[in-house]
Amino acid sequence: MKLRMYAAHAARLAIVAALAWLVHAEHRAYLARQTGADLAALSIGRIRRHLPDAAAIGGDSGAVAGGRDVLADSGERVGTIFKTSPAGDAAIGFSGPTDLLVVCDRDLRVAGIEILSSRDTRDHVAAIERDTRYLTAFRGKSLDDLEALAAGSVDAVAGSTLTCHAIAESLSLRLGGSAAGSRFAAAPTLDDLKRIFPEAVAIEPDAGDPAVIRVQAAERVPLGWALRTSPAADRVIGYQGPTDAVIGFDPTGKVAGVAVLATFDNEPYVGYVRDDRAFRRIYRGMTIEELTGIDPTATGIEGVSGATMTSQAVAEGIVRAARAQARAPAAVGRSWLASLARDLDGPRLGALGLVAIGIVTAFTRLRGTWFGRLALPLAVLAYLGFGAGALLSQAQVWGWAQAGVPRGAIVLAALAAAAVALPATTRKNVYCSHLCAHGAAQQLLVRLVKPKRSVPAWLRPWLVALPWALLALAILTAVFHLPLNIVDLEPFDAYLPTVAGVAALVIFAAGLVASAFYPMAYCRHACPTGALLDHLRLNSRSDRFTWRDGAMLACLTAAALAHWWPR
Repeated sequence: MKLRMYAAHAARLAIVAALAWLVHAEHRAYLARQTGADLAALSIGRIRRHLPDAAAIGGDSGAVAGGRDVLADSGERVGTIFKTSPAGDAAIGFSGPTDLLVVCDRDLRVAGIEILSSRDTRDHVAAIERDTRYLTAFRGKSLDDLEALAAGSVDAVAGSTLTCHAIAESLSLRLGGSAAGSRFAAAPTLDDLKRIFPEAVAIEPDAGDPAVIRVQAAERVPLGWALRTSPAADRVIGYQGPTDAVIGFDPTGKVAGVAVLATFDNEPYVGYVRDDRAFRRIYRGMTIEELTGIDPTATGIEGVSGATMTSQAVAEGIVRAARAQARAPAAVGRSWLASLARDLDGPRLGALGLVAIGIVTAFTRLRGTWFGRLALPLAVLAYLGFGAGALLSQAQVWGWAQAGVPRGAIVLAALAAAAVALPATTRKNVYCSHLCAHGAAQQLLVRLVKPKRSVPAWLRPWLVALPWALLALAILTAVFHLPLNIVDLEPFDAYLPTVAGVAALVIFAAGLVASAFYPMAYCRHACPTGALLDHLRLNSRSDRFTWRDGAMLACLTAAALAHWWPR
């Protein structure tokens, strides 16, 4: 019997997990379709310049997300088109990104590339359009070739190097590449590192990280290591381009100095920065963790005289390189702890401590004492509710399913983990009973006014269905991108009055008024988030298939059809 119960409950959890995955997958496909919609408006004559057999733009491409098929007069697919924006917009040239139209033949090899639009400097873009050799150099390349492109892998147009590099990067980013290659062809030399380590006789790039350079004295004695700011800082523009630099670290892990290397910026300005001793020494004694946490504009100087923009760009590049290094696989443990330490400020620590106290209270006799009945709800209402606005909601659940968990949402992530894991494994819905601020408000209201009325019999079937109807509406809105703001289905935004909408405030007030007559009215009869969490709770009837399971299966079926039904 228990085995059947656990198996049925595992299937119930799997349905919800599959639903979350489909919401995520369909959201990505939706964004790709939005991109593809722009392609449908293109002139077929523009495509025919690269594919002479092109007669019409067809439906969504099965080979390139967000792309469209190109059809001949016979209806046969003769090619595929796609554009690089918005996925490639992170590649900044001289002053902005460039959106490209990529036309592929039936074998998915590039037949031609055109510039659709650009926010880069007009003259640099015009130079590339006049000198067609750069764009025609991509012809014949496969999609895999484009994904693996490095910034300088195709010879740039003279005077438009940054824009050309950004074009290559945008192609790589659009197809899922990292575009992490350096824009600077020349690697740091021994002479460069001697500016920081005068006793250096040899340097050796790290085998696992090309941005790290090991520095050695005579007889291979380690002197320390250096971190190159490129490619992490290649998009940091000074007066008119990025600058490469290295940060030297001694054997104790502290900064020994900085050397400014090659540049696309105005060379006289960069020369001022190279020669400024105060600028080069300002980071001395810092660890890489300290570098990741500083504000580049608050390093104690406004900038090198005569080269303010350039020096500030180098300063920002140093911080970006340190942060990129802290996120590197070789430093995962260190970076995770450093990131956590930065994010865990006093208020967040207090909120996490309150979450832990709530969990302990739920599993001990404290829940029946004055602490569990009065002190804890007051603290949750004040601190997690009106203080932090930390309440789980349908907008958050399905928003995270669509786009992922945002960095820094430590308190909400902890609440979500407790809300899902504890009911599914311990039979206790700890979040709803001890950690929800709106639940705490109703608990306190019950103690204050002592409502004793019961819901009229004729209304009960409607109230049983209401939270599930709202839950289904939230799920379908996330799946089909309906013109509805999910946050308007619940009152939780009211705990942040400065951002709350009218709907949230109305539901907040109505829920509390109802709870003054019917105990815990909103939690019992109108909360879709509570309904979902209770659905995930392991209980003695978990082996039974109910109409609630049918509702979740219907939502899962709708999500699957939305994602896989041919368009």
